[in-house]
Amino acid sequence: MLYPEIRSIASPDLEPHALPADPTNCAVSFRAFIGPKGEGAATPYDFTVVTPTYLARALGHTWGRGFLIVDTFDWNVVVRALAQLFAQCAAPTWDGVLLELDRELRREVD
Repeated sequence: MLYPEIRSIASPDLEPHALPADPTNCAVSFRAFIGPKGEGAATPYDFTVVTPTYLARALGHTWGRGFLIVDTFDWNVVVRALAQLFAQCAAPTWDGVLLELDRELRREVD
């Protein structure tokens, strides 16, 4: 079985470990490079961490894919949520892992 792991993760909205002005009312974009554990390749995925307060205020409607919804923004929660997602995405092939990740995250496809 292949398991995904983070090669790197960054936010264009925040420096590492910084918090938004209101961690209970925010949307923070992320790009993560994810690859098979122990191998060199990596695939870019995007997602947005949002709070219910932000969603209720900012969006009349939205789809859920690509959004991690948290009560309060916290970098540790983001890392734990990714670890839980990765544990559910193991597959015999890397293409199988990508299909599982595609259910929750947005992959940039050429």
